[in-house]
Amino acid sequence: MQHSNHTAGIAPRAPRRVLRKQHLAMACCLALALPMAAQAQQAAQASSSDQTVETLDTVKVTGIRAAIATAVETKSESTSIVEAISAEDIGKLPDISIADSISRLPGLATQRIDGRSQVINIRGMSEQFAGTLLNGREQVSTGDSRGVEFDQYPAELINAVTVYKTPDAALIGQGLSGTVDLQTIRPLSLSERRIVFSGQYEANSFGKLSQDGNDKGYRASASYVDQFANDTVGIALGVARINSPFQEKHYKAWWWADMDAVDWGDPAQPGRPANAIALQGSEGWIKSRELTRDGVMGVFEFKPNDSFHSILDVYYSKFDQDEVMHGAMWSNDPWAPGGGVSYSNATTTDYQGYPVVTSGTLNGVRPVIRNDSNVREDKLFSAGWNNTFEFGEIYTLKTDLSYSRAEREQSALELYAGRLGGQSIDFSIRPVSGFNHYGLPDMADPNAVYLWDPQNWGHDGRLEDSFQKDVIKAGRVELNRTVESDFLRSFDVGFNYNRRTKEKVATVFFADLPDGRTPTLVDASLLYSPTSLGFVGMGDILSFNPRDLVNRYYDVYVSESNDDLRKDFIVEETVRTFYAKANLDMDVTDTVRLRGNAGFQYIRTDQQSTGFNANNSTVVGAQTLGASYGDILPSLNLVLDFGDGWMVRFGAAKTLVRPPINYLSADSSASVSTIAPFVWSGSGGNPTLEPYRANSYDLSFERYFGEGNYVSLAAFHKSLETYIYRKNFPNWDFSAYDPDGQTPISDFGNYSTWANGSGGYMRGLELSGAITGDTFHESLDGFGALLNVSYTESSIDPDGPENGASTDTIPGLSKIVANATVYYEKHGFSARLSQRYRDAYRGEYSSLFGQRQIRFTKSERTMDMQVGYEFPDTSALSGLSVLLQVNNLTNEPFRTEVSESTGTGLLFPEEYTEYGRQYMLGFRYKL
Repeated sequence: MQHSNHTAGIAPRAPRRVLRKQHLAMACCLALALPMAAQAQQAAQASSSDQTVETLDTVKVTGIRAAIATAVETKSESTSIVEAISAEDIGKLPDISIADSISRLPGLATQRIDGRSQVINIRGMSEQFAGTLLNGREQVSTGDSRGVEFDQYPAELINAVTVYKTPDAALIGQGLSGTVDLQTIRPLSLSERRIVFSGQYEANSFGKLSQDGNDKGYRASASYVDQFANDTVGIALGVARINSPFQEKHYKAWWWADMDAVDWGDPAQPGRPANAIALQGSEGWIKSRELTRDGVMGVFEFKPNDSFHSILDVYYSKFDQDEVMHGAMWSNDPWAPGGGVSYSNATTTDYQGYPVVTSGTLNGVRPVIRNDSNVREDKLFSAGWNNTFEFGEIYTLKTDLSYSRAEREQSALELYAGRLGGQSIDFSIRPVSGFNHYGLPDMADPNAVYLWDPQNWGHDGRLEDSFQKDVIKAGRVELNRTVESDFLRSFDVGFNYNRRTKEKVATVFFADLPDGRTPTLVDASLLYSPTSLGFVGMGDILSFNPRDLVNRYYDVYVSESNDDLRKDFIVEETVRTFYAKANLDMDVTDTVRLRGNAGFQYIRTDQQSTGFNANNSTVVGAQTLGASYGDILPSLNLVLDFGDGWMVRFGAAKTLVRPPINYLSADSSASVSTIAPFVWSGSGGNPTLEPYRANSYDLSFERYFGEGNYVSLAAFHKSLETYIYRKNFPNWDFSAYDPDGQTPISDFGNYSTWANGSGGYMRGLELSGAITGDTFHESLDGFGALLNVSYTESSIDPDGPENGASTDTIPGLSKIVANATVYYEKHGFSARLSQRYRDAYRGEYSSLFGQRQIRFTKSERTMDMQVGYEFPDTSALSGLSVLLQVNNLTNEPFRTEVSESTGTGLLFPEEYTEYGRQYMLGFRYKL
């Protein structure tokens, strides 16, 4: 069922008031605290003008301003507290990606992954807490959990986005932090045929970083919308293709520690300054990614009369990523391979009262040269059929059937090489974010760099192939009945059935050189040109295609640890939602109108999972476990409309979001220690987990004036009754597990798994507004701005109450998020400059071998620019527009920090990665 504003059944009332131009300008000044000169000017206009009530003239605007006006109108007319984005024209959202556009909304932020905006954090909570819909229907994900990757959806095929910050009873698939609804076009909403073509050339400012990389690409799209049979049949078709290059210069400090601060066993390293904090390992690499995505959208709309309306929409995309990596890395801690590492000429620098080793020479290091290939193919399909029947003038019946499927196939290969024996590395580093510098011996000489395992990882290469599939089948029926009442306009009752199945299979292979050979690659046909790591001073490194070499030189065999075996799982969910909602609309006084809704959902969830029981890298068996639970979720949304654009909104609801799907895996691993006292220990997923649950309250004060102008101050408070965290169970019964030849001292031991526990609060303030220049003076016509800032705080300890007090924050929480967009649009010319800022936060990322990891991510300030020109109707080039876009204009780096490992409480720089600027130059032509 589709919900653009969730006011189904409420017939719009005719406006009972008109606005005074002068009063609108005065209100704008007061609300936004404008300079005194602007206020004085508006006051002068008010005193000298006719006080007679008048109706504002209707002026048709297009482009940027029209899109903003439509989005503001959606926000104003909704009964929920929402934020909205509208396309400037068919297939023309304001940014190069949907995630970029969404992240500009108040209280929302994007998390950059691999250099591009991919997932959305709403009100300080990670993507796992948000619901994502397409035309009102819950969507599957291509990742290993629920968080949707928005780069799977072409911006060219999405017409609008609505983000619900407060739910109502008819919103299915809602999240706990909010719900994002992507909307495709409805052909009968247009009055004429529209045909649009567009194309863009794309380039990365870094150029070509390796011989097998690519720094140039393109984007192309076409849309066709038409109406037939006296506007009773509508068709919309769209195709979009991108071939996009992404480049990456990456440096990472592995970990920092004062080896003399605690008893590490025997951490002595000759030449290392005593009681000084030192970096224990480093890496530098370049990556080149070529992303190719083909998207197809189709909509068939049929409305033969006022009693029947049918819409069938289909979306399909195929996403291919070909990623290559060439890099160097090493460990220089006391346990590094080759008999240890020593220091010479080491110097220290004071950092917050502690000595830190910042320069010198490392001796006896065995750097490994890695050449990686990561190929990935994602397929996403979504279809829905919605029918509306109106009968008896008071009844409306809606039915909806939908199907959503995502598949991912991925293959990640890495091969190792290096010089024989220990090497000396000169280093000059700083305990602040940035590229550090290292002097390595020649790592590009094919006569001296061998294929082997310099870091003693136990294999000469590693390959992981994985497949996952996520399917949702859903059906819905809803009945609306209008009511003749002074306060109740209509009510809805409905039922939604949703069945979801997500499965993942991964296989890990090791690659070894037969008979311990360490061949050199003197055959030039096997080599690329050396790749430069000069940005971190490492020089050139030997580069090759690992997939060309793996069958030529290596024996490849399956080798899976317990963690690898536990990646395989199947999770099944059946969710039945019953709901009822009353739609309210009444006149409180002659000047105050109250509208909104009140209702509830009853959700019954049945879940189960099948996963492996593993013991010492051996599959002992499989197990299927599950749970069933029910929830009643009341909701209330009220809007007090005081006239002249003044509104106050209040929302209250109980919300939930089910656990991340990978948490529900029935995998487990258990073993008996091989040394006394021979105790059991294990870990695994938890298929019996219940949801995160919260009571939420929202209050918003809003002022609308003119066309596309508003200011809003909103406050929210979410009280999480439950939170999911990792918990240790010290008296777990392991009697059902195989001890694999060991004799345990007891059948009981420690087991670590996910568990439901107490939560805490999330609360914050959001200030936002949109303003056009002509509000102040006609000479500023064409100028405008969108501004918002939010502050969010939380008491939730993500490590759980049993782990004691913690300063860790909930993943995704940036206390301050701000966005600013300024634009000019007139006489066909348009220019826009946008900046996003988010405070430091703990982000959730894919880590080593596909595991999930929380990392301390530093603040980001990214800037994008667009400049365009549309030829006028009087021109021979009418319908043609040209556009230049620059994404990441200031080349904002991605930065993380890591805690020093011996208890100083200091944070040291970890990752520092630059992605360069993305340039796009293109055209758009509409008929």
